[in-house]
Amino acid sequence: MNAVMEAVRLEPPQIATELRATFARFATGVAVVAYEDDAGTHGLTVNSLTSISLDPPLLLVSIQKNSRSHAALLDRPFTVSVLSADHSDVARAFASKSRDGAPEWDRSIGVPLVTDAIGWFHCAPWARHEAGDHTIVLGEVQRCGSRDGSPLLFYGGQLTALNG
Repeated sequence: MNAVMEAVRLEPPQIATELRATFARFATGVAVVAYEDDAGTHGLTVNSLTSISLDPPLLLVSIQKNSRSHAALLDRPFTVSVLSADHSDVARAFASKSRDGAPEWDRSIGVPLVTDAIGWFHCAPWARHEAGDHTIVLGEVQRCGSRDGSPLLFYGGQLTALNG
């Protein structure tokens, strides 16, 4: 039997709770965005990574404005490492303020990548757009690569592996 869902207009703060619960039903991949500044290499976990264009080659990441990396990341070259099912500890490390358990960076191609990522992109800043409590960052892909492996997913508020 199919349940019919009635659309109800919610007011803050109920809308935030319902919005979070509804988006939790949409499985996303998990990635680490990395950038370098005078203080070193920094990374943050994201689950908002989208292909935008093949010509020019563009991708989108959405960065929360209250992230400590927000201002430093804008207008800098950055990398995106697509995490494998074995990287849940990496995702947690770059999602926490302490960064405990963050791995060493793989610099074999000259830019910081998560070791054994199943995909990676090296991007130049292309554009950014304010979007509520986030900034949408568009990067022009300069180089990219991938390998076989199962992705790490975010679903139902939890990190999980793809079954199948």
